Amino acid sequence: MKTYVTQLIADIEHAHRAPLSAAEKEVFTFEEEMEAVENYAEGRNIPPPLSVQCGITVDQFPPEDQLEDDEIRNILDALQQMFLSRNMSIDMPKNVPIRKAYPLIIDLLNEEAWYFPTGTLHHDFCTGYAPECELGEYCPCLGIWNEKTESHGQEEI
Repeated sequence: MKTYVTQLIADIEHAHRAPLSAAEKEVFTFEEEMEAVENYAEGRNIPPPLSVQCGITVDQFPPEDQLEDDEIRNILDALQQMFLSRNMSIDMPKNVPIRKAYPLIIDLLNEEAWYFPTGTLHHDFCTGYAPECELGEYCPCLGIWNEKTESHGQEEI
């Protein structure tokens, strides 16, 4: 598997977006940047998924049970760098086990890949609704959610 992981990481590194030159950055006006943000907020001009834009698909990634922890870490580090090259960031809570984080992060390849030349699209995997959070017991909102439901004597808020 080590050879495959090495090749996968090389493919991820080739999927980086080339940095914008200073001249290219100057081309984007404030109004254009705000238009991109409005398109994102209103769901207009939706870009294709990241997998289409970078040429790497979810099915290229081995299941976590076929990988060693260090292989998963190396893959996730490579993905983190690729996301950063595309002005996207991943904020996974520290308490989430690597084997739970791995499929969640890989699944971002299926998401729309919005690009903001002077900003960053942030993925934190939390909607704020703890009962349905994909982080499950590792949801950063879960403690607050449980406190509120207990103090109100309700099942849901």
